[in-house]
Amino acid sequence: MSRLEQTLDLGPAELFPMAREAILTWKLQESAGVIARPSRRVHPGQIIDLWLNPVWPSAPRRWRGRDLVLPVGSCEVIEVIDAESAAGFVYRTLPGHLESGEQTYLVSLGSDGRLGVSITSESVPGHPLLRAFAPMSVAAQGMMARRYAAGLKRMLAPRYHGDHD
Repeated sequence: MSRLEQTLDLGPAELFPMAREAILTWKLQESAGVIARPSRRVHPGQIIDLWLNPVWPSAPRRWRGRDLVLPVGSCEVIEVIDAESAAGFVYRTLPGHLESGEQTYLVSLGSDGRLGVSITSESVPGHPLLRAFAPMSVAAQGMMARRYAAGLKRMLAPRYHGDHD
């Protein structure tokens, strides 16, 4: 089982409400090229199907009226955190997902008044081909965690710099 953790400082505490919404509505995943459907607000027991846009950050290519995306698999939200100083959720992958394990997405306020994001995963490759190339699978997970954190920081940047749409 591999354990990965990606953390990133997002800026001042005033960004927390916007970061909370991004985490709890799957916008974090979208910011990294992952499509989550249905994209309703997270809740325990929610089943989500995930796809990867291979040409991200561009919009997915279309062919015969369909987006050309790569299936990642399904997951179930098993815990939601929505508190005064932290928001996020944990999901467990379902059979057929490329990875087998759990992933946590969390934004929280530190004692220093800064907002941070933490993305952690504990998993093993879920597909036989990925098991054969486990180091590449772990590297890909690390890359995605960095994309999630950087995507959230990009979403919040206009607010931080005073550019309110």
